[in-house]
Amino acid sequence: MLDWRDSLRGELSHLLQRAVADGLGSAAAVAVAGPDGRQLLLQVGRTSRVRRVGSALGREQPHPGTPVGEHTRFDLASVSKPMATLTLLAQELSRPQPRLHLGQTLASHLPEARGTLRGAATIGQLVSHASGAPAWLDLDLQTQALAGRRERCGAIVREVLQAPLAYEPGTTAIYSDLGYMSLGWMLEALLGAPLDRLFAERVAAPLGGIAAAYRRLPAPLGAADDIAATEVWPRRCADGMPIHGLVHDDNCAALGGVAGHAGLFATSAAVLAWARVWLDAVLATGSEAVGPLALAPDVARRLATTPGAPGTSWRHGWDTPSQPGSSAGSQAPADAFGHLGYAGTSVWLAPSLRTAVVLLTNRVHPTHDDTAGIRALRPALHDAVWSCVHQAAR
Repeated sequence: MLDWRDSLRGELSHLLQRAVADGLGSAAAVAVAGPDGRQLLLQVGRTSRVRRVGSALGREQPHPGTPVGEHTRFDLASVSKPMATLTLLAQELSRPQPRLHLGQTLASHLPEARGTLRGAATIGQLVSHASGAPAWLDLDLQTQALAGRRERCGAIVREVLQAPLAYEPGTTAIYSDLGYMSLGWMLEALLGAPLDRLFAERVAAPLGGIAAAYRRLPAPLGAADDIAATEVWPRRCADGMPIHGLVHDDNCAALGGVAGHAGLFATSAAVLAWARVWLDAVLATGSEAVGPLALAPDVARRLATTPGAPGTSWRHGWDTPSQPGSSAGSQAPADAFGHLGYAGTSVWLAPSLRTAVVLLTNRVHPTHDDTAGIRALRPALHDAVWSCVHQAAR
């Protein structure tokens, strides 16, 4: 097989540089693992485009940030869902005698959910966004008046578990953070530890201590921290400085930076290392757990391929390409599965090509208003990868 990296490096670098130059945040990184086991890592841009919005003269004051590199971490946003929550759930399902199964209700393992609307949803419905939960609630705004962290977190838990049904569970799928918040709390109750510790011990450590972790608030940005800045969000940035080193998602921030739906910060290489383990598990045979994360192949395949509800692209924790217009590109293999993150992140895996693609950007920096850049970059970049790998395999 030809070294696919030789022809792909220039094209991907051009796509990333053009996207950042056109205003897609200030930084971008891509990591690709090919069918021959080799990988390609590219980074462009700087950690910040602007450090302060507004001045005495009413103009933006630009700040160059620092150059991004292989150690730069990005706010993964919703890519935290499969990397943390789904992986921890899959590990439990892969045990010889699992303590839960997808048909059980949330209330079976989360005492706080007993007697609530969310408590009757099954784990399978929650993980596939088919639980009837509303798409989103502004829990940060609703609980801002509560001073204590414990009091605020308790209020958010109650709001999420009692949120009225948006539709009949199991009839369709509506992407919802609330289901994954609930799953995060369930895993903490079942496994007896906070989610950030569970991730560190059961995911990051087995992968060799990859550069991926939650940042529990308050987590001041240190001089040595290499993290891409996100948004200048008026609600949280009264001084005009962007959110930098703290989670961008407001609801996750209200929960202290650790939640089942968001909160992870990681390098592109770290996300790729995790994605390759999932890819290997899906491609393996048998029912016994394999790889450093102890994922059973039949469990990994079931989660990646089983529809959560009729007529939806969502599987159990993973999305699949919806054509036309998929972020995975028009040439995405039929068996591809992946996940996006609001901050401009994504991961796509293609078992038939034995290929995984990670794209990390801070497209919400300094504002989340422009979505055209990320909508153009994602399919173009993925199509370039799929095409190149196909050509190299001939």
